[in-house]
This record gives sequence, structure tokens and C-alpha cells, in this order.
Amino acid sequence: MCGRIVQKSGPMDYVERLFPNLRRIFADSAGPRYNIPPGTRPLTMHRFAGDFELERLHWGWRPHNSKYFMSSARLDKILAGAWPWKMLTARGRILVPADCWYEWKPLADGPKPPKQPYYIHATDNAPLFFAALSNWRPGADKDEAHGFALVTNDSLGGMIDVHDRRPVALPADLAIHWVDPEFPTAQALALLEHGLPETAFTWHPVRKEVGNSKYQLADAIDPI
Repeated sequence: MCGRIVQKSGPMDYVERLFPNLRRIFADSAGPRYNIPPGTRPLTMHRFAGDFELERLHWGWRPHNSKYFMSSARLDKILAGAWPWKMLTARGRILVPADCWYEWKPLADGPKPPKQPYYIHATDNAPLFFAALSNWRPGADKDEAHGFALVTNDSLGGMIDVHDRRPVALPADLAIHWVDPEFPTAQALALLEHGLPETAFTWHPVRKEVGNSKYQLADAIDPI
């Protein structure tokens, strides 16, 4: 996964997919974002304090005294209990709602070939809920020390012709359990193997300007 997502829907469009009768209003003044890279603060969903919340958290995590800045977390490493993900699986489970993500496909061989960006979304255009792990702390700065990484897995089937890894998107009924702090850790990790299959997605090429994360126009997602 190269690391760009789109959040063009309103906060309630995401929330109501999980909790149709929550009877709470969530607002966000940032408006739609068509090109969100790591190092920024996208909308996230969590239950760290018990109640369900929307909060903008830092995309990317640098563990204490580590030189590594990590925007994604490999599923095989998580399931193996490898450093540093084991310390987050019990207490740091969050969701990142999105409408799609982008991947780049090389157009030629060589060390630095030109690349074509692709817009990947659910075939029914429903919102996606990406599993993620965060080092959130109450009252802490929303910085990379307390950021998050998206869980990624191998791309099987047809999607491998665009990219060999993809974010783990959980169906709504499983996404609710992923963020439940009372849900046992072992069972939560097992959910990650039941993300949406490749057949749930479709994709098309988009304009190359998407390669610049400052490009935020709505036509970023239009097919070319």
C-alpha cells in the first residue's frame, strides 16, 4: 500500500454505517479530502475512553527511541506478535473510515519508472473501514509518537496487477468489534483475516496530479 486515502463523505455517512441508531451528531469542519497522505491527521474512529468517538489522529507512528516512521503495519507481523505491534493490539485498535485509497502502478521497468495512479473503491461505493493500530494516550499530543498505522495484507487475485499490498478493510459488523475495548485481543486479531476480499473492489486510473498530495480537487477520483 503506497499510503494515500480519500475521505470525501461527511462524518455521519461513516458513523451511520456502523451505528444507524446512535442518536449522536458528529461534525467536522475540514470538509471532504481527496488526497490524504501519511503525516497528516485524517478522521479516525475509536473507543479508547469507552464511548464511540471520531477524532483526527496522526497517520504514522514512530515508537519511542526508534528511527522508523511507520504508516502501515503488515498483517503477518501483527499476527506473529512481532515488535512493535504486539504492544498496541490490546489497547490501540482503531478504524480509519475512507471512500477509497490510491495505488501507483509502474508503467515501465527500471529504477525510477513513471507510475500511473489508480483509484480503488468498493464496487457498491460504500464507505470502507480500515483496521489500524494507534499509540493513542489520553491528553497526549496528536503527533507521530501517538500516531497510527494502517493494517495491510497481501493483495491476492486480480488486485495484484495494481499493487502487491492493500489495506485491510473490515465489513461493518466486524469493524464494530475491532474497536470494542472489551472484545478479546485474540478474537480481534482473528477478525483481520476476514477483511473484504479483492472481489469487493474495483479500480480505475486517475490523473497523475494525484501524485502530489497537495492536489485536493474533486476530480482527483475521476477516471481518465
